[in-house]
Amino acid sequence: MKIPPLQDTEYRAVDLEVKKKIATILPSGRISDNEVDRITYAYDGTKKQFPPHVVVWPETDTEIAALLHLATDLRVPLYPRGAGTGMTGGALSLRGGILMSLERMDQILEIDEPNRFVTAQPGIVLGQLKSAVQKKGLFYPPDPSSAKTATLGGTLAECAGGLNCVKYGTTKDWVQSVKAALPTGEIIKAGTKARKNVVGYNMLQLLVGSEGTLAVITEATLRLIPYPPHRSTFIALFNSVLDSAKAVQKILQSGVTPCALEFIDRTSLEAANSHFAEKSLPVAEALFLIEVDGFEPQKLQEDSRLLAEICRECGAYEITLANSPAEREACWDIRRSLSPAMYAKAPFKTNEDICVPIAAYPEMLKEAYAIADKYNVITLCFGHVGDGNLHVNFMSHQEKDPDVDKAVEELFQVTVR
Repeated sequence: MKIPPLQDTEYRAVDLEVKKKIATILPSGRISDNEVDRITYAYDGTKKQFPPHVVVWPETDTEIAALLHLATDLRVPLYPRGAGTGMTGGALSLRGGILMSLERMDQILEIDEPNRFVTAQPGIVLGQLKSAVQKKGLFYPPDPSSAKTATLGGTLAECAGGLNCVKYGTTKDWVQSVKAALPTGEIIKAGTKARKNVVGYNMLQLLVGSEGTLAVITEATLRLIPYPPHRSTFIALFNSVLDSAKAVQKILQSGVTPCALEFIDRTSLEAANSHFAEKSLPVAEALFLIEVDGFEPQKLQEDSRLLAEICRECGAYEITLANSPAEREACWDIRRSLSPAMYAKAPFKTNEDICVPIAAYPEMLKEAYAIADKYNVITLCFGHVGDGNLHVNFMSHQEKDPDVDKAVEELFQVTVR
């Protein structure tokens, strides 16, 4: 496979002089310009390809700071990268330059049980961090679908949401402090271990979600809570997408806040079931995957029954409870794999991740399907209905599809409206 030529840019290419200066910061074993590494690090979750000139693997914050200072001084593009699971293009080296992988900075530095904090480096896989604190009876709630492969640093840079967002919010709600390297080569700290921290500008929230445009996070301290040991999970099947969407408001006004409230449409379910030979979910026009968590089993059962009854009142014709941890995990495995399962419908996917006020969710769904019909494109919709987040996937049999481009443009117009 040949690397396509880089486009002309206003930035300097990584020439021999630049490579020599990089070699003063890192040993040769952590610098590569061979074709295999350049191709390997040219991709992210979007499947688009933008190869860097050189790949580097720093292992300390001082090395990161020195690389940033060098890139700034020489006007060479530099891109921090985690696991490359993101769908926004944040890990792609659009202008070539230096691809800085943080995967070797993968240590948990401290689990502070008395204060309920964990401090870790950006390269640790999020699922590993969650498992490590759970063994201490603690819980880090953010749970993007890619948690088994995504790194902490990537979820911080992108401010990942995820399956627990209804009850627990997104990544930014759980970050207590960070260390970060600036383009000037300085290392700063934002936040503190003190729970009350109200003085000065909120630099912490500015950095989380900045997608590597302001600084590179080299270490983070995250808030934890006691791990809720009990869960009740069920699916609700609807004959109407709009009926299911209308149930969301009643659920959120019920006084019971589920930790997860997921919507999956018929086409997505069909794709998921064809993707999994050994597992399947029942196919309906709309499926809700609902989970409540807590510390009192009896209260959990009462909460689950209440939410199930609301679903029935809004048109759910079947409710199925997950009766074992294995059944629960099978449901969530399918939900987490919806994105790759989409390719069962067509080889090319344009994935948009939109969010509207919760009351507008039924209308947004209606508009999304109308747009797909208008331009005659395959669409699959699913998402975190509890916070108004909808994944609209337009599938096509050709890589460049003018009808998909028109559908995306109109989708954005409707979303903003």
